[in-house]
Amino acid sequence: WTDFQHDYMNTLPDMNRLGEYYATNEEYIRKYRFTNAFHPFHGFSMMSCGHIAEMNTSAIYIVGAQEPGIARSMGLKTRATFEEALADAKKKFVGEAPNILALPQTFKLAAVHLCMKDPSQDCMDEYGNHPCCG
Repeated sequence: WTDFQHDYMNTLPDMNRLGEYYATNEEYIRKYRFTNAFHPFHGFSMMSCGHIAEMNTSAIYIVGAQEPGIARSMGLKTRATFEEALADAKKKFVGEAPNILALPQTFKLAAVHLCMKDPSQDCMDEYGNHPCCG
């Protein structure tokens, strides 16, 4: 935990050198296997998602957060409603014709899998199974 509490550990490249240590630490592996802890590399997985988003977006908004300070501490913008977030984004970043990806159930349900609008272009099989779900 203390590795993350310094000014020099701000981005995924900063933290990447510790990935092998966390992924192979016996204590963390035991906690993952037997005490319902996250996998030791989970934090790095989450950081990589955030790092990629940060490199390719002007802003990321979290709407309706119950504890918005947590989201703000990660550099996200928080707003109470989608309308407020959209108005702020239009004013500061995207203008009047934005491209929007809204994932309303992302943190409430199982993993979200984005699919093509045209089902014939979708990567799911005939039973609706996404390849990464087995």
